[in-house]
Amino acid sequence: MVIPPSGKETIMNKQKHLNLEARILIETMLNEHHSFKSIARELGKDCTTISKEIKAHICFEKTGTLGRSFNDCRVAFLHQCSLQKFCQHCAYSNNKPCWTCGRCTSSCISYEKYICPKLSKPPYVCNGCQQRTRCSLEKRLYKASYAQKEYEQVRRESRSG
Repeated sequence: MVIPPSGKETIMNKQKHLNLEARILIETMLNEHHSFKSIARELGKDCTTISKEIKAHICFEKTGTLGRSFNDCRVAFLHQCSLQKFCQHCAYSNNKPCWTCGRCTSSCISYEKYICPKLSKPPYVCNGCQQRTRCSLEKRLYKASYAQKEYEQVRRESRSG
């Protein structure tokens, strides 16, 4: 009697490189707050392989949140900015603080780029972060399709004359 292969066996193939199915699993498990170790166990790889894969294929998105523009200023993020009507866009607003427009960062005298401290430790990405929908900072995401495209481009370039 022949036992049909499970979905796990197609992901845990004998190949050295990760395929799209493995990358999709990584993305899904990151969204579900799994550790590198549990992802690696599921794929039959080493946890450093997963860590390197995620770090190598981070996708950056400068998106705001509901009702707030993208703004990566530390002072604005902590709601400590009181500047108003600093840029032309803000000059026509109804006495809203400058940090709400998100366009003042290039000309603001108190601008300090702020990077979320959670991104300096594993999993190094915003996938699965509870604050992601409320955060106006730059998002660092692991996306399987993006990672696969980057991998294929590097492979193609390395094999061309």
